[in-house]
Amino acid sequence: MSLSKFIKTTSMALVGVTVFTSAAMAFPATSKTALNVRSGPGTNYRVVDALYSGERVNVERCTSSRSWCYVTHSGPDGWVSAKYLQRRAGGGGNHGGNNSSDPNFSIEFGSNGTFTFSFGNRPHRPHRPQSKACFYEHTRYRGRSFCLKEGESVRRLRHRWNDQISSMRVFGDAEVTVCKHAGYRGLCRTVSRDIPRIGRRLNDEISSIKVR
Repeated sequence: MSLSKFIKTTSMALVGVTVFTSAAMAFPATSKTALNVRSGPGTNYRVVDALYSGERVNVERCTSSRSWCYVTHSGPDGWVSAKYLQRRAGGGGNHGGNNSSDPNFSIEFGSNGTFTFSFGNRPHRPHRPQSKACFYEHTRYRGRSFCLKEGESVRRLRHRWNDQISSMRVFGDAEVTVCKHAGYRGLCRTVSRDIPRIGRRLNDEISSIKVR
């Protein structure tokens, strides 16, 4: 390849990256891991939601450093670390099935502001959602939150969360048992689906949790 052609090709690729970070260009992406959604672009901002591995989101804009992006999805919207996002090719998708001849384009950002990108025909690999559960202080998945993976449990919630849970989201094949008292005693309820508003008997009354 001649030097002039190489420079031209590189310049075109960099233009594509500039479009990627532009505030006016929204695009679909996928979370590469379980990921906290925050109220601002940094770890010092509070957690407002959590993405599961493989969850699809829409990226609305990114910071000038390309290290954080604002995403919208089915839960509360917010900021996530850009290095854990992978851009999905196309917007609407092919509802008739995957076409292995469609090119895939992905951009990944490093924590130090560097980036890598690839373009080519690669088969689609579906992500399996991580089995976990997330708990929220307000109804409809709002306010402070924390998550537990499958197999984790809390025998006694600390003061900050004891009797403070009002909604929960369940991901993958997780099954969640919540109990009114510590040590999994008292009134307990087992669920395997999202609960946007916990019933009156357990709302702000949960003191112990198991995720299986």
